[in-house]
Amino acid sequence: MNLRYRDERAAPIAGKEVRTGLEGPGLSVSQKILYCISTVGGQYLLSRLQSFSAFRRWGDSEQRPLARRAWGLVQHAEGLYRAVSFFNLLSFLYGGRYKTLVERILKARLVYGSPNMNRAVSFEYMNRQLVWNEFSEMLLLLLPLLNSSSVKKFLLPFSKDKSASSSGDEANCPICVSSPSIPFVALPCQHRYCYYCLRTRSAATSSYRCERCNEVVVAIQRHGSS
Repeated sequence: MNLRYRDERAAPIAGKEVRTGLEGPGLSVSQKILYCISTVGGQYLLSRLQSFSAFRRWGDSEQRPLARRAWGLVQHAEGLYRAVSFFNLLSFLYGGRYKTLVERILKARLVYGSPNMNRAVSFEYMNRQLVWNEFSEMLLLLLPLLNSSSVKKFLLPFSKDKSASSSGDEANCPICVSSPSIPFVALPCQHRYCYYCLRTRSAATSSYRCERCNEVVVAIQRHGSS
């Protein structure tokens, strides 16, 4: 992005720069160490303090006065930090100097690194990510609406072993794909099922269709009975 941190304490006096944003030294070693400690260590200590105080229940009324006072101090310090960060954000939007409190305290400002740079940004990765996100959301929306049996019957004409499956599996139940222990037939198509498989599917769906011929099942009957 052609950006670097500049030490504003050693920056040239305003009005004497040749190119605004290019002059001035970078951060000193002490500034870099403090920036790393405050950014990484500060966030870590704050999260650990919040989790520890919540686990110990410092804010409960049954706790000792010292614990409740510490909980109140933590809450006030967090609220004060958020308020100061908000005003710093307003100042950054107005003047464009320090985007965080750490940068304002350390006088570390983001400036241009070199005067000439090609600012063209490639959006190829972003476009791929957006397309994949939209595609995955569409799949998550449509997949629960699809009926597996309907998809299977739709793909059956394109199957290579269509003849073998139709002749070899005719005696098996098309739902559990096993030999029916209590064989029942669907009416009026007369295809055989297990009683439990056919009964549960017919009770769950008012207009249940046969898994083999896709005909509406109006009734079920014990196989071999008239």
